[in-house]
Amino acid sequence: MEKLNLNEVEAAERYGLSVHWFRRARWAGGGPQFIKMGSKVLYPIAETDAFFKSRMRSSTSDPGQAA
Repeated sequence: MEKLNLNEVEAAERYGLSVHWFRRARWAGGGPQFIKMGSKVLYPIAETDAFFKSRMRSSTSDPGQAA
């Protein structure tokens, strides 16, 4: 069975970021969307992949796609 969601530790490992980054992004907003079920936090893989893909740039002066 294919996994659809990642917990915050799995997400941090997959994207090469810290768990703290994901926690701060949830608190401050602007991070990938997540599912909250009680105390459990899950990141849907498809949406989280899309979030990081939308932030790809070809240079430091590339403003990215307009929102």
